[in-house]
Amino acid sequence: MKATEMLRERGIQPSQQRIRIYEALAEVKSHPSADWIHRRLAPEMPTLSRTTVFSTLDLFARKGLAQRLALSGSELRYDAETAPHVHFRCRSCGAVSDLPGVPAPEGPIAPEGYVVESSQFYAEGLCPACAARDASSAGSAGDTGEPAEGAVARSSSAR
Repeated sequence: MKATEMLRERGIQPSQQRIRIYEALAEVKSHPSADWIHRRLAPEMPTLSRTTVFSTLDLFARKGLAQRLALSGSELRYDAETAPHVHFRCRSCGAVSDLPGVPAPEGPIAPEGYVVESSQFYAEGLCPACAARDASSAGSAGDTGEPAEGAVARSSSAR
């Protein structure tokens, strides 16, 4: 489905800026920040302000067209995939990705009486590239007796 149709389907009036912001978000799987999207679009849209990008992404999140991810510190990331899934944040390089093969919880996630309006599920640890780099540097320095870093099973801080 085209970006214009997706915006209209969610009750959002399409504009050139909104369409391009959604396309920039949807075409990458890195869960970009508003700043990243602004830097990406600024060369082709010099009048696009950071404030417009932030407010547009906020609108997309409120209308269910994107997920707002608060994974670390105060930086917000965004994801055009709105179906429940688990995110992974590398504590070494900061990369954010979907965690393949790990299903998000299904069904009610809170006891009766609670009204859950949104939920996020994520794990944190080392991505494959950082885990391999750490393993190769640890191998050359000798065995420290510590457990191997980056095992997905160690990352049990799903939210």
